[in-house]
Amino acid sequence: MDKFFKEINKYVVSILLLFAGMGFLGKYLSGDALESQPTAMLISSLALIAVAALATPYVLSRLQASHYRIMMIAGTVVAVWLGYEVFYSVDEEIQFRELKTQVDAETIQALKDIRDAQEAHQQIYGVFCDDFDSLQRFIYEPVMPVSFNMGSFNDTLPESKSAEMGLILTRAELPAVAEEMGLSEEELIDLIAADSTTYKVRDVIYTTFYNENFTPEIRSAKRLPRVAIDSLWFNPLSGERFRLEIDSVESGGVLQSTILVKDPTPFGREKVKKDTLRFGSLTEAHTDGNWRN
Repeated sequence: MDKFFKEINKYVVSILLLFAGMGFLGKYLSGDALESQPTAMLISSLALIAVAALATPYVLSRLQASHYRIMMIAGTVVAVWLGYEVFYSVDEEIQFRELKTQVDAETIQALKDIRDAQEAHQQIYGVFCDDFDSLQRFIYEPVMPVSFNMGSFNDTLPESKSAEMGLILTRAELPAVAEEMGLSEEELIDLIAADSTTYKVRDVIYTTFYNENFTPEIRSAKRLPRVAIDSLWFNPLSGERFRLEIDSVESGGVLQSTILVKDPTPFGREKVKKDTLRFGSLTEAHTDGNWRN
């Protein structure tokens, strides 16, 4: 029994190297079209199998000094080459991750901006817009209602009493009232803003989605990048247009509009499964995005 274990011990290193090489080789061969393994794994597995064979007592006992020198030179060359490959792969991976972070961030921001515009379109018209060209026109249409309030009420002259007395004006009525008072429209506005007159302004004005959300000043205040409307609908790297689909589902007896917008060219490595950035659903009435931030 002791003799058996002594013989086995001679092959322990070779056996361990062989199993490691076979394990890496099996992992490499198991890769499919969507999740392939790097070529470095194949080279490493074959190298481990070769070293396992050379490390057996049978092979070592038959090697001459010249063989050792050849193996030393070959091993040194291979080691230098593998060291370079490791350095290059690490550096390349860092650059890849930085580019992926940048592209994903730009794609997500574009999808968020599209979602905001689509939600505004739904609030105005009751449904989502079915194509990007129409949505772009909507962004510049003065259809967004904005409350315009100027002047405050008090206990002596509350809102209901002011309305009865005709003291609540619309924007369109300001010029005529100002003329009656012998003031310019700007002077009357200043008096109302300072609560120096009994007149108040309560009105609804209409502006564009662009003016409310996409102007450089608003984006800067929100610490968001500027919006290029003409290129908003395209993947920032591939230039391919996002895919837009709308539908409707019944929820609680009410027919609700649904939307799905997704990136047709998700960023990633070839033959590696990629996560498609998107928001919304055609089967559920929500506009949630599948990104983490």
